[in-house]
Amino acid sequence: MKTATSSIHEADKILIVDDEPFIQKVFSKYLSGKHYDVETADNGEVALEKLRSKSFDLVLTDLRMPKMGGRELLQIMSESFPDIPKIVLTGHGTNEDIILALQTGAYDYLTKPVTDLGILHHSIQRAIERKKLNDERVRYMTQINQINEIISMLNRGSSTEDIFNALDVTLKKFIPFNTLALMLIHSSPGEITPRLVASDSGSIITRETKFDFRDSLLKKIMEEKEVCALNDIHESAVLFPGSRLVDMLEHEDSRSALILPLIVSDRIRGFLLFASKKTGVFIKEHITFLESIGGQISFSIERGELMEEIENHTKNLEQTIEIRTKEILKTQKTTIFALGKIAETRDQTTGDHLERIRSYCVLLAQLLKYAGSGKSITNQFIRDLYDSSILHDIGKVGIPDSVLLKEDTLTKDEVKTIESHAVIGYDALKSASHELGEDSFLKMAMDIALFHHERWDGSGYPKELKGAEIPLSARIVAIADVYDALTTARSYKKALSHEDTMAIMRSESEKFDPELFRLFIQNAKEFNEIRMRFKP
Repeated sequence: MKTATSSIHEADKILIVDDEPFIQKVFSKYLSGKHYDVETADNGEVALEKLRSKSFDLVLTDLRMPKMGGRELLQIMSESFPDIPKIVLTGHGTNEDIILALQTGAYDYLTKPVTDLGILHHSIQRAIERKKLNDERVRYMTQINQINEIISMLNRGSSTEDIFNALDVTLKKFIPFNTLALMLIHSSPGEITPRLVASDSGSIITRETKFDFRDSLLKKIMEEKEVCALNDIHESAVLFPGSRLVDMLEHEDSRSALILPLIVSDRIRGFLLFASKKTGVFIKEHITFLESIGGQISFSIERGELMEEIENHTKNLEQTIEIRTKEILKTQKTTIFALGKIAETRDQTTGDHLERIRSYCVLLAQLLKYAGSGKSITNQFIRDLYDSSILHDIGKVGIPDSVLLKEDTLTKDEVKTIESHAVIGYDALKSASHELGEDSFLKMAMDIALFHHERWDGSGYPKELKGAEIPLSARIVAIADVYDALTTARSYKKALSHEDTMAIMRSESEKFDPELFRLFIQNAKEFNEIRMRFKP
């Protein structure tokens, strides 16, 4: 009887901030054709007004505009709207602009003119997907917190009335209803009566109201033992003729209803009724949520027997979060493939490390690009580097704990074992390529995994490559990885300061790409700021 509408998919909302009418028109037309809901603003002040009046899924902004430019807008958004992804689009960008964009959380940085709008669309898709993932996590974690709040009330021995009043407040955060009624079954007289009723618009259903077991709607629910959604009470009067409950809901001008059977030891003890003045407001997500929390509500009737069931419901909701997260992360293909294997074999303690590596690499690539030396660095290169750089040590999943976590000095054989992680990681990603096909991101991930320990002077491993023989992506990661390794504490060493690290790396500068290392030294302050932002 799970009759409900699905969630209505609303178009993702994008705000374009640019003072050039032509740019606004071209981007609006293109993105509207991609089924986005697009609005425009010709400066930062207008953009802030719109951001404060309605919600947006992404902001695409120029940097140089009258009144308030993109730089100030980015800084304000990083404080007031940190969850909205931002893409910077400008024709006059400087290194300082790039650094500011990264520091204020910009997802991407594109230059005008954009000759291939597909690149822009790809960046927008990735940014919005990441936002939706975060929103989904927040929503599910909120549900878990509310369920834990209900469990806490029950464990404190709260009365049925206290629990009912708390449900009336708490469940409105997830389910839109005007009336809530707790109805209990009395077997001896064969009646169902409302125990408690709460309504913000008045209800003719009171504690004195009585329903018969033969009520066609309630009888159907007792037979099927499932949540029932009635999204049009008027039509339900035809489906359930003679139902006093349907007649009363229609008489009090309720348009929709959701009924949860309260089941204890496979026996229905009562019902929780939700009624709304609007038609079609109850959707499948509401049914799923009620199914997950129904046993916990029933706990107020028979607490001892349902303690185990309550715990299982909480675990089920946590599993729902994990499944939903994996579904969304499938868009990242090999990332979820590789990181999934890590999750199965190691406790993940390197989240900050990965964020630092990713940020260092993107900054260094952007610096090389805008210094005029990185002709091969395209926007796609930077996007692939952002995603693939975190897989540089994926091969360590195949290194035994006895070697990987050893605090004492490694033997020669153990050093060789550690060094084998480069080949192990490459082989794992190559295996993935057979499943997923050729991909620029996958190719870069393989290069990085295999060659990020190679050195410019040929002293690295596993191939002892020299100079430009080493792929550019691996040369970038090499600098980021060494800097992070020296400034981060390990089980066998303390973290070095930024200054000491820079001194050591200068003394071994022959190991790094000269041009990349020059940019690294010149912008050491920015790298240190990233380190501090993601400091473990």
